[in-house]
Order: sequence, then structure tokens, then C-alpha cells
Amino acid sequence: MQNNTIITDTRDFNIKQTLESGELFRYKINPSHAIVYSLDKQAILYQEKDKIIIENEDKNYFTNYFDLNCDYSKIKAELKGLPMMDKAIEYGYGIRILRQDIVETIISFIISANNNIPRIQGILNRICSNNKFPQLVELAKLTESDFKAMGAGYRASYLQKTIKILLDNKINLSLPNDMNGIDANKFLCDNLIGVGPKVADCILLFAYHKMDVFPVDTWVKKIYEDLFRQTTTPKIIRQKLIDLYGDNAGYAQQYLFYHKRNGSKE
Repeated sequence: MQNNTIITDTRDFNIKQTLESGELFRYKINPSHAIVYSLDKQAILYQEKDKIIIENEDKNYFTNYFDLNCDYSKIKAELKGLPMMDKAIEYGYGIRILRQDIVETIISFIISANNNIPRIQGILNRICSNNKFPQLVELAKLTESDFKAMGAGYRASYLQKTIKILLDNKINLSLPNDMNGIDANKFLCDNLIGVGPKVADCILLFAYHKMDVFPVDTWVKKIYEDLFRQTTTPKIIRQKLIDLYGDNAGYAQQYLFYHKRNGSKE
């Protein structure tokens, strides 16, 4: 792995913050290092003084995966001063929004619906033999009963049906790249089973890296209530927060979500 080692600084990258920000589920955090799994690849991350070391077997893949060509200092500077952002950025300064595989993200976030992280991780670990995410042809061999046995519950039928849609090429997964967030969200919801507006926004943010989205969960609802002192529908919450944070709405969502969920525990 040594020849592919990636070294970056800690100014805009904190391993724990990034891995525990709700973006991904296939990772392990150990006292001395962390391991991230993506498709059939893995990266080992650890910190040495002010440097993050990423040992891996595919340098180009993980440079893109960890979004290392993006200047997060610039993004944070643009967000500072906007409502609730300063404390959120200070708290989660090292969060990066990963560029994950689209199919793996779709499957992962269908499983995530109304679920908790330990259970999501358990289901994915059972799906991913030897920590390798199966190809679609392999996933298609799993029945609804198989997914239920893995702990997917009612999501099992969603997984089986969506995997068949993907395998049969009934959806062009490249199309959302050229759509705005609203249209891309509708496209995913209309064409995939088990994908509602919140899951669609997660897929768009964490796989397509679209920033004109704002996944709305219970934590984001609380953030909205703190900001506007009112309650309303997820659709209205989503649009008002996109309007408020503009081109960096997706980044804002991650900082705010992480601060609200984790900061409240301290």
C-alpha cells in the first residue's frame, strides 16, 4: 500500500467526524486507526501530528472518495456568518462529504430508512462478504427472504425490487448529474422502490455530490424549529433551508446535522 499512500493535513479533515457524520456505514474505528470500506476496496486512516495518512490500494479512487481536491476552507468561509453556522463549523470543522459509489449508496440508504446505525451496519456486514460490496448480479441472487434473514425487515422487498430495476437498467443513474436537486430527487423517488424524499436527498448528497439538497430527518426538523420557531412539512423545511444556505446547502446540512446530533450529547 505504501506507494499509494495519501497524506493530507488535519485543518479540514477529521477522521472521526467524517466517519460518524451519517454519510456512510461501512467503517471501523479503532484506537490507533480507522478502516473505510467502499465497493471491493478499503482504506486505512490514521493521524500523525497534523497529518492524516490514508493507506490504500487505489490512490485515484480514494483521492476522489474523500473529496481531497475540494477546498473546504473556502466552503467554510462562505458559510460563516449564516444562521447557526459558526458554532456548527467550529464543532464539525473536519467533516468531508464523501463521493461514494451510487449503487452502494442507494442500497445503504434504503436500509437506513427508520433504522439506527448499529443495525444498518449489521445488515450491510451480512450483505458484504469479506467486506466487499457485491456486484449487482450477485445482489440479484438474494431473495426477499434472504434480506429479511439479514435483518432488513420490511425493507427487504424494497431492496429486492430496486436491485432488479438497477440490474435490468430500467433507470439511467447518470441523469441526476444534469438535473437540479428538486428534479433529481423526484427522478429517484419515481424510479426506485423504497426511496422517498429524504433517502433520495442522501443519495444525491453522498453519491452525486449535489449541494442543492437538504436531507430532512428528525435532527434537521429540530434545527428548523430552532431557526424559525415553527413546525411545518419536510418539503417546506427542505426548500427554506436550501434557500437560506444557497449553493452550499448540502455542506451546511452536514455541519448542522453533526453539531445538533452529537453536540447535544455533550
